[in-house]
Amino acid sequence: MFNFFIAALVVALAPGPDNLFVLAQSATHGARAGFSVICGLCTGICVQTVLLIVGVSALIAASPIAFFVLQCCGAAYLLYLAYKSFQVRAGVVKLDAGDAGEMRAGGEGANNAGGEGAGLSFRRLYLRGIIMNLTNPKAVLFALSFIPPAVDMGRDMSPSLQMVVLGAEFVTATFIVFGSIALLAGAVKKFMLNSPKANRNLNWFSGCVFVFLAIALFLV
Repeated sequence: MFNFFIAALVVALAPGPDNLFVLAQSATHGARAGFSVICGLCTGICVQTVLLIVGVSALIAASPIAFFVLQCCGAAYLLYLAYKSFQVRAGVVKLDAGDAGEMRAGGEGANNAGGEGAGLSFRRLYLRGIIMNLTNPKAVLFALSFIPPAVDMGRDMSPSLQMVVLGAEFVTATFIVFGSIALLAGAVKKFMLNSPKANRNLNWFSGCVFVFLAIALFLV
């Protein structure tokens, strides 16, 4: 299974929706926020592995309607995140009770310019990662095409247990690669911490990434 781990590292390094998502969140909110998102994404991978084992992933992939609904849910969520990012850039966000933990008070330049992840709670970022993974139909297809072929039917270990181990290896590889992305992007965020213009540009970049990912969900 070591070969699978190496392959998982390569897959995690390849540009894709999840690592672009981590890059955008880390560059906008800092490395700590990026790691919160990564924890959510890794939880999503664990859920995807369970769905794969019990056969739900195969049912979704085989149903055009279910697959399309999943695409629409994922695109809608990403467009919502893009809208939030563009609002912050325009400086027109009004904090309500639900968003009080999402942004720091204080002027246009202070939006998302606080310390690492200071403007967003771990829970919100963690949920973003989970929702991002579970509403990504490509993640379903990837799980079906990447994990089952690595199962060795000649081993004493049951196929289901092997898929659990393979899923754990993929989570580990994902955390290593995405964690490195979060640290690098977070360093950029920290460097630009005192520049309101740079922070506005980062929010614009983040919003554009979300729009791109929403469109990409339909390019399967």
